[in-house]
Amino acid sequence: MTDASLLREKNCPHNVVYEFEPSKLVRTFILESTQKDLIFICEENLGSPESLLDLSVLETLLGSSSLTYNPSGVADALSLIATKSSVQRVILDESVFDRDLVYLPTAGRNAAIEIRPDDLRKVLIDLGFDSEADKPKLITYDFGYTTNNQTTQHRVISGIQSSGDMTLGNYLGAIINWKKQIEKYDENFFFIADLHSLTVLPDPADLRDRIRKTVMTLIACGLDLEKAALFRQSDLGGYHTELAWIFSCLTPEGRLEQMTQFKDKSQKQQMIGTGLKTYPILMAADISLYQATLVPVGDDQRQHLELCREIVRRFNNRYGYTMPVPKAEVPEVLARVMSLTDGTKKMSKSDENRDSCIYLLDSPDEINRKIKRAKTDSDPTLSFDENRPEVFNLLSIYQVLSGKEKEAIERHFEGKGAAALKQELTELLVEELKPIRQKYNELASNPCLVDAVLQKGRERVEPIAKQTLAIAKQRVGL
Repeated sequence: MTDASLLREKNCPHNVVYEFEPSKLVRTFILESTQKDLIFICEENLGSPESLLDLSVLETLLGSSSLTYNPSGVADALSLIATKSSVQRVILDESVFDRDLVYLPTAGRNAAIEIRPDDLRKVLIDLGFDSEADKPKLITYDFGYTTNNQTTQHRVISGIQSSGDMTLGNYLGAIINWKKQIEKYDENFFFIADLHSLTVLPDPADLRDRIRKTVMTLIACGLDLEKAALFRQSDLGGYHTELAWIFSCLTPEGRLEQMTQFKDKSQKQQMIGTGLKTYPILMAADISLYQATLVPVGDDQRQHLELCREIVRRFNNRYGYTMPVPKAEVPEVLARVMSLTDGTKKMSKSDENRDSCIYLLDSPDEINRKIKRAKTDSDPTLSFDENRPEVFNLLSIYQVLSGKEKEAIERHFEGKGAAALKQELTELLVEELKPIRQKYNELASNPCLVDAVLQKGRERVEPIAKQTLAIAKQRVGL
């Protein structure tokens, strides 16, 4: 018997669908202890593939000290309950009830069962799992704490490294989206992640210079700082680092060693500082300290954000709800800008080849020279083909700057070749970056304006950081 046939048998309203929102998928796993339990959990509340859910949460919830689960999941879970009495209890993620519809995976095909949350609960009760009995067999629990934060309002936080000479990758991959999100969301906090810069042991004088340049460049890029706050992480460093220490005591060391960036960067450094490994914990504190609900991230930071979500869930479960579990906001277009000389590598200031990057303060002549030298391939046609990384990268940059759809761009350049694309792309870049260079030069001659922006940003966010840390300390017993 399948879930669908069981629901038909019980006359429960449902549909079998092949197109559905992945965020509304409800996954199921068998939990093994002295008895078998079954957990229904929302897709977005799951952890990473290596750690689907913190088992200590479930052990506390069920009063068991030795739980394991089947990481491959269970399809047709309702049918399993109906046909096998070995399932003793059901744990139902309370986040299910924040959705109008949920989707249960089906076995053996790329489809899902569409069902209303209340109907799912009714079926479970009809199968003998009652939540009102002396010993409830149906337990509801909010693993994502979404019921504490169901609101149309969002606070969004974004950090950027103090790189100094910011690249086109920074601008298209982050700053353009920051400008859009200021208009889209209620509160937006932006900070210079200068504490994170210490992981590579920079020269102190150079670091101070780069911090200043980064702040001036962000202001020059036109962020609406009447609606958003811009501040320096180290100006509030005591709050960040103290919460990071609390978080570090809740984070298994093995999870840090699984981080891809740690693996990659540790191979490039002769001395591996502890900060390089604990970087994601400080990032989690950066986010949680300000009660952020959304975090715009590129592909390279998604793993770190997932660890942040795990840490926050673990803290909230152990000490009581204190901060929201943040969600990722991934840009739809050009989440990563690639090198002009190698389309398989991210555009980076650390690249030894200066022609691989467009810098926001580059002159028109420098932009023209770099785009002309940008690598393409021998195919004269232009298409958004990811198997042609250099051409795909140039077209993607053009797409963001022009605002045109992919199909329209391909039609526009049909029969014209890479030279035409490079010429038009150069014109777009020169026009886009001209006001940034002009504003930057104004700020360089008036440093008081920069100091005023940072002070205003600090005054706006510090009360939130102070309150969050005070509650967290009280919760852990300090």
